[in-house]
Amino acid sequence: MMRGSSRADGVPLRSSLILVSVVFAALAFRLVRLTERYAVNIFFWDQWDINDATLFQYHSLWEIFRWQHGPHRQGLGGLLAILVEPWFDWNSRTEAFLATGLVVIAALCALYLKYRLFGSLSWTDLVIPIIILSPAQWDSLWTTVNLSHGVLPLLLVILYCLVWTWRHERAKFALITVLNFLILYTGFGLFIGFLTPVLLIATYRGGHNKTAAAKTYLVFCMIASVVSMASFFVGYRSDPSSGCSSLFSPSPVQYFWFMDLMYAHPFGVRGIGLIPRFTGAIVFASVAAVAVAGWKQVFGNSGGHRALNLVPAVLSTYSILFCVSAALGRTCIGLFAAHASRYSNYMQLGILSLYLCALAVGRSRLAMALSTVLLISLLPSLVVSPSDTRGMQMFSSRKAAWRTCYLGGHDIADCDRAFGAVHPLPDTTHLKEKLDYLQATEQNLFSDSRRDDWPGRP
Repeated sequence: MMRGSSRADGVPLRSSLILVSVVFAALAFRLVRLTERYAVNIFFWDQWDINDATLFQYHSLWEIFRWQHGPHRQGLGGLLAILVEPWFDWNSRTEAFLATGLVVIAALCALYLKYRLFGSLSWTDLVIPIIILSPAQWDSLWTTVNLSHGVLPLLLVILYCLVWTWRHERAKFALITVLNFLILYTGFGLFIGFLTPVLLIATYRGGHNKTAAAKTYLVFCMIASVVSMASFFVGYRSDPSSGCSSLFSPSPVQYFWFMDLMYAHPFGVRGIGLIPRFTGAIVFASVAAVAVAGWKQVFGNSGGHRALNLVPAVLSTYSILFCVSAALGRTCIGLFAAHASRYSNYMQLGILSLYLCALAVGRSRLAMALSTVLLISLLPSLVVSPSDTRGMQMFSSRKAAWRTCYLGGHDIADCDRAFGAVHPLPDTTHLKEKLDYLQATEQNLFSDSRRDDWPGRP
């Protein structure tokens, strides 16, 4: 077990455990209740296209795993969907609860990661459930659910960091190599594919006392990670899905404002004015500083286990890489797009890196002060913002109304005119054919009543 600075908050361990557990349970319960309130049993927007891989067409498990939607592949998200969701007739509400459950598991894993690194839990660990169980991620959980975008990368990256805390090196590097392959194919987990070879090289350089066999094993893992990354691009197509004419059309400063605003979002700060930009700039600079400091230590001359430096470096760098890619793809839409709910999971990892870095400060009083400041700064995010409330209510009402309309009249055009579309290009995605198939098999919005006669797929 890796241990960093000792606990210095003066609060008994049992009291800290009770406090963190109660807050964790309360925030998890709120997330489940919000899912219950706003999830609607109907596919929405990208889901009609994503499910070509798993529901509307026949594909092998390997094809589902490599299925590309937008700039990323489906990976484990596609496999989990095809293995689990047929048992629930592809009910979108069940899928929403599945996504919410995965986030709760990710929060538990993040708490365990902190314990692995520092050897104890503290009352300041309230930061972790506040970050990861935030309602700001509502779009990923119950509006347009894609397990591969946000939810699974969040969980898998935390698990990836947990594996780096292991001391049994042969098992650790084998699992890292496998996890690297799975993560880089799962949504925007692909950025881990760029980090793993670098981390293995740093480990090789720092292993002065390793045997020749151990070094050979590390080289094999490096090669496997590079081959995994190369395999990702076999058959890959450029599909940014943003609608922008060019990635480099806005002025350069707009990209920086976009990224700043993305990092203001986890703190409950919205808008595009001076305060959100200033807040985001401070957070962004802090995450970047954690990345620089972490990688400097990872490639330092000191040998031994570097998990205490490596984990914050991975979390911060991964978050920044996603932030840069989102800015390149979405800045042309406007700065308000920086507050998109679906980005929350990736920003959470960056804020988690700040907390772990604060705890790793050598002087315990300074570590406690930095952790407390971060905790206080996150308190506004506990309140569901008015903009998030409006978004949840709007999409939930729109989906429910469209579903009722279609079940009553089966006319896509009429329902689109009355309540807004459930897909922007119904003809292109063959929406009518897909709805007919769902009706024939009594799945998704038609799953309230089942029949024994199941026609074959189209």
